Amino acid sequence: MSGIVPLGNAATSVSSRFNLVSLAPSALLATVIGGLAASGAFTGVPSLHLLLARAGQVNVFIASVIFLFVFSVSLVLHPFQLLLVRVLEGYWEDIPVLRNLRYVGIEINRRRRWEINVARNRKDLGLRRYPPKTEDLLPTRLGNVLRSAERQAGEQYGFSNVVEMLPRIYPSLSPSLAENIGDARDDLDVACRMCAVLWVIALVTGGTLIADGAVAASAGAWLAVPFSAAVFGVFCYRAAVRVAEDYGRILYYVFDLHRRDFIRALGYVPPERPADEKQLITDITRWLVERDSDVAPAKYREKPPTDSAAGQ
Repeated sequence: MSGIVPLGNAATSVSSRFNLVSLAPSALLATVIGGLAASGAFTGVPSLHLLLARAGQVNVFIASVIFLFVFSVSLVLHPFQLLLVRVLEGYWEDIPVLRNLRYVGIEINRRRRWEINVARNRKDLGLRRYPPKTEDLLPTRLGNVLRSAERQAGEQYGFSNVVEMLPRIYPSLSPSLAENIGDARDDLDVACRMCAVLWVIALVTGGTLIADGAVAASAGAWLAVPFSAAVFGVFCYRAAVRVAEDYGRILYYVFDLHRRDFIRALGYVPPERPADEKQLITDITRWLVERDSDVAPAKYREKPPTDSAAGQ
C-alpha cells in the first residue's frame, strides 16, 4: 500500500496526522498500563480504591513527565505505521510466527471468494473484495481488499502497477481528490493502529489479571476489561476493511479522471484513440517502473516550438 499523504501545508498535515494516528492510541495504551500499575495489578489483586487514591496524587510535574514519555515513544513508533498496516494486510513472509499461518489464511479467503463469486453469484462484490487472480490472494480480508484495488484500478487504461505509479500521478490530482485520498489513508491508519493497541491492551490486561488472581477473586468480573478491548479491536479491524474499500474506490477515480493529466505532465500528447492511449500508458509504466528505455514512445512527445513561434 502506498504511503501518500495529502498535499498542502506540510507541517500542519504531519502534526495532525501524528496526533491522530500515533499520539492518541499510544496515550490510550499508556493510560491503561498506568492504571493497571496504579491499581496494584502487577504486584497483586488490583484495587479500584488504590487506583483512585493514586490518581489523585498525580500533579502537573508527574503529568508532564508522563506526557513527554508517551510523546517520545509515539514519535519513535510513528515511522513503523506502514509496517503495522502491512502486517494487518497479511504480508507475513518474513515473520516466523505468522509465516506458517499464511497459507491457512489464503485458503480461507480463497473459499470466501468462491462463495461470493459462485455460490452467491456476486462477482461484482468478489472483485471489490478480492484480487481476480488466486496467486494474488493474501491471508487477511484487509489485505485482499487493498490488493484488489491495487491490481485493478487503472488496469483498463494500461496501468499495470498501481503501487508504483500512484506516487507519480499524485501531483496531477485535483486538490479535492488528493484530500479524499489523504482522509481515507488517515482513517485507515487510525483504524489499524487502534485495532493493534486494543488487542495489545486485551493481551496485557488479560494476562496480568489472570496471573495476579484478580479473575478468580472477582468471579471473572475483571475479564470484562480485556474482553471489551478485544471486541472493540475486532470492530476497529472491520472499520479498517470498510475504509479500505472506500480507499480502493478512490483509486479508481484517480485513474479515471487524471490519467491524461499524468500523460501531459510527462511531456506527452494524450492520443485521441483509446487503444493508442492504453498502449502509451503501458509503455510509460514499463519505462518508469521497469526502467525499460526501449519502450519510451517518442512519437507522442510534444513537438518543440518552431523558431518563428518562439520569436512570437
